Amino acid sequence: MTPIDEGRWPNRPYAWYVVVMLMLAYSFSIVDRTGLGLLVQPIEADLHISDSQMGLLQGAAFALFYTLFGLPLGFMADRTGRRSLIAAGVAFWSAATIACGFARSFPTLFLARVGVGAGEATLSPAGTSMIADYFPPQARSRAYGVYVIGTSIGSGMAFLLGGAAIALAGHLRQDYPDWLGTLAVWKIVFFLIGAPGLVIAAIFLATVREPARRGLSSVGEKISLKPLFARLSSEKLVYSSLILGAVANFTAIYAMLGWFPSFLIRTHGWSPAEVGGVLGTYGVPCGVFSCLSGGWLIGWLQKRGHKDAPLIVAIGGSVWFSIAGVCASLAPSGNLAVVCYCLLSLATNYCAVSALTGLNLITPNQLRGQVVAIFTMSTGLIALSLGPFAIGFLSDTFFPQGGGIGPSLAIVFAATGAIGAGVLANARRSFRRVAGEVS
Repeated sequence: MTPIDEGRWPNRPYAWYVVVMLMLAYSFSIVDRTGLGLLVQPIEADLHISDSQMGLLQGAAFALFYTLFGLPLGFMADRTGRRSLIAAGVAFWSAATIACGFARSFPTLFLARVGVGAGEATLSPAGTSMIADYFPPQARSRAYGVYVIGTSIGSGMAFLLGGAAIALAGHLRQDYPDWLGTLAVWKIVFFLIGAPGLVIAAIFLATVREPARRGLSSVGEKISLKPLFARLSSEKLVYSSLILGAVANFTAIYAMLGWFPSFLIRTHGWSPAEVGGVLGTYGVPCGVFSCLSGGWLIGWLQKRGHKDAPLIVAIGGSVWFSIAGVCASLAPSGNLAVVCYCLLSLATNYCAVSALTGLNLITPNQLRGQVVAIFTMSTGLIALSLGPFAIGFLSDTFFPQGGGIGPSLAIVFAATGAIGAGVLANARRSFRRVAGEVS
């Protein structure tokens, strides 16, 4: 157990180094999570599976153990060394990503994706808890903003590295025909995108120190859900609204990551390499801007007395993201679709930064890992399962002749934006009351 310490905060440059390491780990988690996006066409052709099955591989397969392992790993994050837990998780999900390359059927690829989800369930509960112990409350929103940059860098890397890996895999098959000549290109891609995570895990374990815990009370040894349920029950509206608002936003994000590349390929005739290069090149800086500006906006509003600053930023981000997403999905040309994609990327991470800042602001230290685990489980069980599958289901069911990915994406963007903004707006008064009680 890490001791409770209310003394001086850790050295700020080193604290930022830890955040950068967590951000890198998060980036590679997104790469391994969403790497299927550019590989939809060859995997469906090679394994003879449908859009709906591909939606399950991108969502439910990953979310299954990502959800089931979330709360137990949240307990571990609140009671054991978070550094070692994160390093083990990074190594595990990276190995599982490599295992995807050995899959020969839908069931075996499904099982490998389950392993990716099980490993990634370690990161957010332990990582966000560490950040809260490295930074004072007034600096946390910026730290969480940098951490969440991992989603933008990761999605960009998934596109850029995915496109590059597709090209590299073709060359490797030619250069090493005895070893790789019989492997499909998409299998080699999984080997290439999974390997770097093993290096990140080793560096993290060797260079990151466990911070002393800070909070209102000591962490007890007894494992019980009663304190968690008591806290959630006492402020049902605030916690449920923050989590559900984020779930709605994440549903659209996962739908976009899973199917927007296929939308450009099928509807507008782009090649996978073109899609990877363009989305990665332009999407990453826009997503990074959303992380940094989201954290800065929350801090700016807090300094001006807005106790519900995380909710204000989350509501604005949800509305912007939804409108731009609908425009991107219905754009008559690929170039215009990419312009709208860049516009929606400017607000992609507002809700994530706001949710993590808000949840850690209103939650005692001894429950932070568990609460973020509930958040992670919710986004996994609902958003990650529903987002990719909804697009595949809508496409197969209502647009069986093809061309249905764009309209399906538009439906998901519009519905999730309205739901997310609505539930978050309904909780503003309650959040203002609760905010400031826990530092």
